[in-house]
Amino acid sequence: MEIVSQKIELDIVIVPEGDGESKVFSISSVQIPNVVTQGNTIEEAKHRLKEALELYFEEAPEEKNKIISIVKEENNVPMISRIFL
Repeated sequence: MEIVSQKIELDIVIVPEGDGESKVFSISSVQIPNVVTQGNTIEEAKHRLKEALELYFEEAPEEKNKIISIVKEENNVPMISRIFL
């Protein structure tokens, strides 16, 4: 399988957890929800997620190829929104 070196754009979810000095930010990608990490700051959490996703795609390059093929098909681009019930 060909390893794709093309950059991709992912949607992320950042969730603050805890209070005060124990506050951390959990972070994951909407497209790859099983890769989750956290950091003491949002920037640290983003950096750690980027590293984790790079490692994930090294082991599962077909997942990156799937995301790229979805983005190429203009009508099938994932949409992120919110609904209140």
